[in-house]
Amino acid sequence: MKSNKKFPTPKPLYLAILTAGFTMVQPNLSLAACTGDIYLRTCDLQGRHTVNYEAHKKEVDFTLRSNRNGHAQPFAIRVIPEIGRKFQLFSDTGEPLDISLSFSSRNSASTPLRPDIFSKQYPGSLNDLSNFLSVNINPASAITSNYYYGNFQMEVMQYINSQNTESQTVNFDIEMEVEPNIRIRNLRNIQITAANFSSGQDITGYEDFCIDGVGFSNYLVSLTSKNGIIPGARGTKMFELEGAMESLPYAASFTDDMNQTLGARTLGVEQVRGTLPNRAPGRCLTDNARLIVTIPAGSWEQARSSFYWDVLTVTVTSQ
Repeated sequence: MKSNKKFPTPKPLYLAILTAGFTMVQPNLSLAACTGDIYLRTCDLQGRHTVNYEAHKKEVDFTLRSNRNGHAQPFAIRVIPEIGRKFQLFSDTGEPLDISLSFSSRNSASTPLRPDIFSKQYPGSLNDLSNFLSVNINPASAITSNYYYGNFQMEVMQYINSQNTESQTVNFDIEMEVEPNIRIRNLRNIQITAANFSSGQDITGYEDFCIDGVGFSNYLVSLTSKNGIIPGARGTKMFELEGAMESLPYAASFTDDMNQTLGARTLGVEQVRGTLPNRAPGRCLTDNARLIVTIPAGSWEQARSSFYWDVLTVTVTSQ
């Protein structure tokens, strides 16, 4: 059977594709790091600046411009510490470290700054030009921490026809990192001769030396013996003096009290704590540590050899 029913003619399928533009606008990093306006501003000074104690030059570099009506205008600066009336950095425990700051503009000679006092006037510029703040550590200061920190504010004053007309301020921080470094100096051999012997008395000898360094205030000392540890009287652990016929036990100890001449205990397993003197590093003008050895009377009076020896290793660890 033939049908006369008509089916609708298929309509064409249209696919609409919409293209959209995508634009990402980055912030102007140079402007974001600037304080002030196009006539008077500093860039890259605001925020935290890290300097290294071991570095020959400890500098905070930034740019500065000072102009008005299309002409460069002179400027002066002053740096104000947040705490106190001196330029200082502070350790985590609050110990102050005296520093000095000097300023150099456009590779000019560096000029020392005084806290909260305006510097001399420097030539301005139409563009952002390099400037430096140099951080100097007082050489007489003791560096007893591995980290120091300080908050400061810089005010920049612009001058037109010798009259101060406008100023702007910027806050910045300086942190100084110190890599701990410790040294032992002046440690020599301890020699005990028959002149020290007295029947029934322990034999005691000591040697003074110097512990020096930066980045710490306390340290730990441990002693080890080349000949090892042997039992002493009443079960105590003692070091060993080696002789041709037998070994003799002896005690060794450490102190940072230069008035102490008698040893307290053997440092075969334990450690003892010492404190670094509050003085500039690298200046072992006087000894500040003492190594004490003690041979008990009951040990040396039974000796059959004429010579005994041991090698003590002194290990100092900053804390």
